[in-house]
Parts: sequence; structure tokens; C-alpha cells
Amino acid sequence: MAVGDVVDQLELRSGEHILVRPIRPADSGQLAELHSRLSPDSIYLRYFGVKPRLSPAEIQRFTSIDTEWRFALVGVRNTGDLVGVARYEGEADSTAAEIALIVDDALHREGLGGSLLRRLIDVARLSGMASLNAMVLQSNTAMLRLLQALPVPARSARDMGTAVVTLDLRNLELPDDRLRIAIAHVADAAAIRATSNRCLVTPIDLKM
Repeated sequence: MAVGDVVDQLELRSGEHILVRPIRPADSGQLAELHSRLSPDSIYLRYFGVKPRLSPAEIQRFTSIDTEWRFALVGVRNTGDLVGVARYEGEADSTAAEIALIVDDALHREGLGGSLLRRLIDVARLSGMASLNAMVLQSNTAMLRLLQALPVPARSARDMGTAVVTLDLRNLELPDDRLRIAIAHVADAAAIRATSNRCLVTPIDLKM
């Protein structure tokens, strides 16, 4: 889905084009399939443990953007396959959120993860976030390098095998082209949220 004439597509290093859009509840099956394709190492680095499959509750939560402080962007191939997810989740009345990223093993080192995170940062800034935090295993050097390469100030603290990288968004100014895409993603997410909320409304019993 796109707003107006804005369609967000990125080109991988291989030349393949990937559609970027907010996640939606209908992505539940594709999210489960993406997880099933991940290597044990990728799962461990993302979830800090063994997770052969996502539970129904996790899938429902991960495909929901039912609050303004929860957001996720997905990368989708022209086949419809979901190949990457970048998300942030915070709390009500907070301008900080935690981010996470997963990319299909087949598309590692294609530039997809960094592109999704940069778009997520733009959305977070537009939505009023001041900082984003990522908890990363110190052995996950690829993710640590990716976070340090993002176009915002970053600081990190390390302890007991993990690193917490904090991205400072307070002085980030979005160029017009990035702002237009971020606005479209936020508007798409609001439309998805409104549709989902209408589906949850219980009909009124007129006999009462």
C-alpha cells in the first residue's frame, strides 16, 4: 500500500528491487515463513537464544502496530515473500524505543538491513522519537558495524557479552525526499491501525 504516488522501493546490491512498507496483520503467515528460513545463528543473534518457531502470540504482536509507539517496516520481494523486518517498540508517553532487525539469510550483505534501519529512523524521528536503543550480542559484529554506520550519533555501553547502542535522533533533519517517504509510511500505518481497530469493535447489543 502507498499513499498518493509514494511507493518506497530500494535496490539491493544485486540489482533486485524490494518494496518497503509498514507491517500488517495479514503478514502473519509470511513472518512465520521468514523465521523458518533463518539459520540457527541468525535466530540466536536476534533473540539471544533458541527459537525454532514463533508462537501465535508472538506473531500477532510482531505484526501489530496498534499503538503509535510501536512500528515495523518490512521488505517484500516481487514474489510476495517477506525478507526483512525492522521495528521499534517503546512505551506510552516516552520518546525512547528499542529497535530490532532481522533479514533473510539469503539476502545478507545486500544492503537490505541498513536500508530498512535508515527508513525506520526517519519514521521514528517524524513520530517524535528522540532516541532508539539496540541491545546486541557483542559477537554480532555485523549488526554493531551497521548501527555505527547509520547517519546519526551513536554511543554504546558494553556489559556481560552484550552491547547497548543508543542512536540520538534529536538533531536529525530529514531531506525532502526522505521526509516524503517517512510521511507516507506513517500515514499507511495509521490507516492499517484504524482498520484493525474497527475489526476489533464489538457490535452493540441493541436489546440492552
